[in-house]
Amino acid sequence: MGYPIRFGTDGWRGIIAKDATFENYERVAQAVSSFVKSNWPYEKGVFIGYDTRFFSEEFAKVVASVFAGNGIKVTISDRSIPTPFVTFAIVNYGYGFGVAITASHNPYMYNGFKLRTPLGGACGKEYTDVIESLLDSQEVTRIDFDEAVGDGRIEVKNIYGDYIGWVYDRVDLKLIASAGFKVVVNPMYGSAIGLLRDILGPIGVRVLSINDYRNAFFDFKHPEPIEKNIQDLIAKVRDVHADIGIATDGDGDRVGLVDEKGRFISPHKIYALILQHLLKNRGNLIARAKRRIAKTVSTTSLLNRIAERYGIEVIETAVGFKYMAELLAKDEIIMGGEESGGIGVCFHLPERDGSFSALMVLEYMATEGKSLSQLVDELDDTYGPHYYRRLDITVKSIDFAKAVVRNLIDESPVSIGGKSVVSRIDVDGVKFIVEDGSWILFRASGTEPLLRIYMESRDERYLEKLEDYGREKAGIT
Repeated sequence: MGYPIRFGTDGWRGIIAKDATFENYERVAQAVSSFVKSNWPYEKGVFIGYDTRFFSEEFAKVVASVFAGNGIKVTISDRSIPTPFVTFAIVNYGYGFGVAITASHNPYMYNGFKLRTPLGGACGKEYTDVIESLLDSQEVTRIDFDEAVGDGRIEVKNIYGDYIGWVYDRVDLKLIASAGFKVVVNPMYGSAIGLLRDILGPIGVRVLSINDYRNAFFDFKHPEPIEKNIQDLIAKVRDVHADIGIATDGDGDRVGLVDEKGRFISPHKIYALILQHLLKNRGNLIARAKRRIAKTVSTTSLLNRIAERYGIEVIETAVGFKYMAELLAKDEIIMGGEESGGIGVCFHLPERDGSFSALMVLEYMATEGKSLSQLVDELDDTYGPHYYRRLDITVKSIDFAKAVVRNLIDESPVSIGGKSVVSRIDVDGVKFIVEDGSWILFRASGTEPLLRIYMESRDERYLEKLEDYGREKAGIT
């Protein structure tokens, strides 16, 4: 038995040279080969992509060699690509499944393995549990990569231009071009380098880029597009008086935005902006989907208020975009998203796509003839303010964090901070909703000794009471 490999909310990840090794990629690829040959249409082949991290291309070739050695026809990207490209390849070309070699937004020392289903979405636990059980159940079978390319068992393919054509068919780029935007893009040295420049530049949009080249160590910065990590983008937007700043994470599936004033726009507001735009302006694109949306249980209730106004249903899922992928693939929802900046829409792909989300916001700005800050302020004016906070509290063990959640489920509070608890959601951890719509969510990390506490209120003072309650239950005074 080798190193214990466990799949998380989206794939397996580990530290390069310690966990993410050639041997472990072989083990995972062999287990996946065994699984797909019994469960998925493997005869349609697999598409493999990889990000800009250290050794990602080499790890991808090892995985391709194992798949080919197991009789699976392989197509591998000829360049690093965002993870959404893998889903695009499945949807557009009809591959049986897909793989992305990436650790997404994790720091530079990590790499990983994301598996995509025949529908194009992330794998659920019902699949990954079986794959884990197959690890080391048989000897690894692989063939030489160059030999397999030579005899046609592995094809090297460029799908970059096809993806851009797909986007052109789904976004009103002529309208965006007519708005005269100046855009600053920060792909954070990740696999979306050059993408928005190549989409927007040819139509006349002024695009300025920073960190727009491969740096396998992300300049030793964390490639997650949250406010503290994109201060250089904020400064650049202010310096050049841009209309918007756009950041994407290490594998291009998450987005962060900065308005023309240099204000960071939270992922909650990005989801809300796109949803408002689709419901208000793009009925032709969303008509085929059922009138409902999905969000993770940790995502803002602002979405519920928008949905209520337009008469659509809201589904709350566990944390992880995999819970929305199949819903999107089957047109069961208009869109789905999570508090980390991953958003998908029904007329694009059953996958998060940071660059596409940014284009949707640009389209909204151009449609309304308003700045990003104006559109954000309109959300507050129409639906009221929503104050959100998240705490990641280090505790003595994973079991302790799980015990806190269990105790709260067993002995749920009647009131919190002087407000009555009116409902409880147990879909992932435990979430308490009080009488005015404020809420607090407790979740235990499955991989680290962390208790995650999320909270939101339309009253900033009450948010403090929610935090006090959360810290008390975590044993912190």
